[in-house]
This record gives sequence, structure tokens and C-alpha cells, in this order.
Amino acid sequence: MLQNGRWRTATDHPGFKIDVESGTSLPGSCPTDKLSFDVNVKDWGGVVTRSDVGNDEIEGPAHPAPQERPTHTARRRQRVLASVTALGLVLAACGNSGGDTDGDDAAGSGESPSLDGVPGVTDEAINFAVLSTGEANPLGYCLLDCLADGVEAYFAFRNSEGGVHGRDLVVSEVVDDELANNQVKALELIENPDVFAVVSVPLTATGFADLGDAGVPLYTNVVNAAESAGHESIFQITGTPCLSCPNPTHIQAALLAEATTVGALGYGVSQGSKDQVASIAASVEEWGEEAGVEMGYSNDDLPFGLPNGLGPEVTAMKEAGVDMIMTGLDQNGTMTLKQELERQGMGDVRVLVPQGYADTEFVTENAELLEGDLMQTYVRPIEADPEGTQMADFLEWMDETGAEITDLALHGWVAADLAYTGLVAAGPEFDRQSVIDATNEITDYTGGGMLVPVDFSRQHNPPTAEDPVTNGPVQRCAAYVRIADGDFELVGDPGDPWYCTETTEPGSGWSELTPTDFE
Repeated sequence: MLQNGRWRTATDHPGFKIDVESGTSLPGSCPTDKLSFDVNVKDWGGVVTRSDVGNDEIEGPAHPAPQERPTHTARRRQRVLASVTALGLVLAACGNSGGDTDGDDAAGSGESPSLDGVPGVTDEAINFAVLSTGEANPLGYCLLDCLADGVEAYFAFRNSEGGVHGRDLVVSEVVDDELANNQVKALELIENPDVFAVVSVPLTATGFADLGDAGVPLYTNVVNAAESAGHESIFQITGTPCLSCPNPTHIQAALLAEATTVGALGYGVSQGSKDQVASIAASVEEWGEEAGVEMGYSNDDLPFGLPNGLGPEVTAMKEAGVDMIMTGLDQNGTMTLKQELERQGMGDVRVLVPQGYADTEFVTENAELLEGDLMQTYVRPIEADPEGTQMADFLEWMDETGAEITDLALHGWVAADLAYTGLVAAGPEFDRQSVIDATNEITDYTGGGMLVPVDFSRQHNPPTAEDPVTNGPVQRCAAYVRIADGDFELVGDPGDPWYCTETTEPGSGWSELTPTDFE
């Protein structure tokens, strides 16, 4: 991608040489020429200026990339980036005109009318807050910082194209709710005149109702489904789900693992964890007989932290013939389970690991125990084909900003894209309500191929077990990765990374999920 006159890249390279096919001049004072080529990302480098366009060839000197941390994530990012190609790129340069472009880029060009009285909006910037849980997070994974990384990377990407309506997108506040103070921090943000909207994925979303009642645009993910339900200004990036309802993706996970008898474990102190166990059991009840999957064991009342371990539970699952376990546990609980399975000679029992996708440190440190286990993701997997989607931009700008790739960074990126999309739809004379209204008119949001389509005109309320259709997604989908040699590998076709089936009324029977893609 051309940004500020330079071809960006994530890897070192020896420079490049490309042939240029001159185009024709458009009417007016500035000639416009066309570049037409197909070049591998890792070979991009050098600077292209308007004076170069129309020459027989352009040569670029080696352009050193930002210093890359020598991590497993960095090696994986480079491997994926190196597969991306630029196809049919058109460069239009035009004297002193400022290089206006069509499509999304047009949102960053033209006049930016003064918007007096709109919180968080100046003539130069639209200010956002990121609200989540920092070091007080007891679950053992990065939350606040990683979410902010994804939002800031997306904003850097869009600001390189001119921002939106002549303004930069800015994370002006990164707020730690300290686990117990989400409502307090939310109320402070409501009163803050320098914040337009909020991106938030906390562990306890006690302030969501206040933000919703105040009409502050709020962008979040599936973790806070219950607190988001019914609020027209709170946008679940996947649409508000029913966490306890039957879900065919649970059955699909068992089939991919070649399992026939499922166990389910959850914490008694977490409603979300209990709902996950209920959803697994309801899925097996709804479709298990037809799909050849049965329920062997379930327990949704485990104490948080598992102070007594999981010895009796694993023994019970062993006696029941369980060959796959799905859980609502955190990373620490998952590792306690894996260690106990190994101790009881059940190391070959597959686990659907609920947290840690894209967390290469987690899977590298636990590679031997996690080998062969599955993870399920509702955001496009990094391992899928990025062509035609925003995944290539995500990888590039996470690298450009020096941020670590994690699942929460992916969620932050998509949440930021949804905010940007709503701003573009609302037009240059916007306020909070017009952005909310414009976003709620979007009926097929995919985040540039990063999500299964969402209809925000009807997916603010969760579907129910009795009626999964009215407020549910058109298709029920999930993508899966397998942990192998301390890394992630996609299960299925890179070009069609999601397994999907049409959402149907209860009692419609089992329908095999098919590989699917979205743009």
C-alpha cells in the first residue's frame, strides 16, 4: 500500500524494481498515470513520487523496516505478510490538488466543518477512550493494553489516509477499570467533554448500562453480551449473541476433532462460564444424535482458581469415555485441566481451548500439553487467505506501530473499524446520535472480511433458544485453528476459513457446516 509516498513493508529487503505502464492524462492541469503490477509484499521498498510515474521503470533503494522484536509472533507475522500480493494498484498523482481518492479514502478528504458542542470532537481530531481491565485481570491474559494496541493500529492506518471527515482518529484516554471500578470509570467518561466514543472489553461491564443510557457510542465484543443487550448505542462487533443457546459450532468442533463423547466444564461464579456449559449441553441435545455426538459429563459449578484441582472431574470424564472437552475456563484453568489429563493418561483427549488465539507466548510455553488442541474464533483467522480483506492491513499496521498480535488486538481493530464505518456513514456534520443511527442502518457489516455479516438493525437483542432467527445472524459460523508445534494452523480451506450453516428454527435438524468466506 502507498502511504505518504512510501511503499510500506514489514520485512527487510534489497530494494525493488518494477515496470510501469504509462496511462493517459485526464482532462485538466495534472497528468495521471497508471502503475500495473503484481509484486510480493516482502519486496516492496523505496519511494515513489509523481515525477517517477510514466518512467519506463522505478527503482527503490533498500528501505530498512522498523526494528522487529525477535519473537515467535514476529516470525509468524512475517510469514503471513510475505504471502500478500498487491494486484492492479492504481496510483493517481495530481499537481497541488491533494490527491483526492474515491471510496473509504474520500472520508479523509475535503472540508471538515466545525462541530461545536459535540463531545470529543475538535477541528483536528475525534477522540476515543479505551476502557478495560489492566493488571488487576485475574485471568492470565492481556486485556486493556492489547485492546488498545488494536484500536491504535487501526487509527494509525486510517490517519495515514487522511483520517475521517478531515480529522484524525485518536485514542485520547486509556482507562483501567481496576476490575471493580468499571461503572465508576464509565461515569467519569460520560462526564468527560473530550471523549466522543468508547471501545471497551472489561471483565465486569457494570458501567455499560450507564454509557448506553447516556447515548455514548460503545463498541465491544461477545464477552459482554448480557450487558450490551437492548442498547441501540452499544455495538457488539458480532451482534449480540445468546451465550446459553444451542450453537452448531460446538458440534462442528467435536466433528473436526473426530470426537463422539463431549465433556463440559465451567466456573460457578461466572454466568458467562455457566452459559457456555449450558450452550454445549443444549447443542448436543439439539443435534447430537444426528451428528453422532453425545454428552458424557458436565459441571458448571467449579470454584474459580480450581484450588482443589480437577482430579475427580477428570476421573469421571475418563469413566464416561469423554474424548473431547469444551470449557468456559480461563487460560490458567485450561492448563490445570491439561495437566490433570496428562497425569491420568488422557493426554490424547482434545480440548477446545476457550482463550489464547494468536497468543503465541501462551501456546509456545505450553506447546507439548496443547499439541493437537483446537481453538475457535469469530474473527477471521490470521492463518486464512488475507486477499480482499483487512487482514493484510491489520498485520501491516500492527507491525508499523510495534504492537504484539493477540486476539484482543484483533477485536480492537474490528471495533475501531466499526466506529470508523459509522462515522463515514453519518457524514461530515455528525454527532453521537447520528453515528449511532447510521451504524444501526448497516445490515451486512463484515469489517472488511474480518467477521461473519452482522445486521445492526436487528442484532442488538440476543436471539433465544425458542427463536434463534429474528435477532440472530443469517448464518451460524466459526473458524477453527489447531495448535501444532507451538503455533497455530488453520483447520480447513484458507480461502473459505469459516464453517457455516443457515440459522434455522428449533427442530429443523442437523445441517453440516460448510466452508465459507466473506468480504
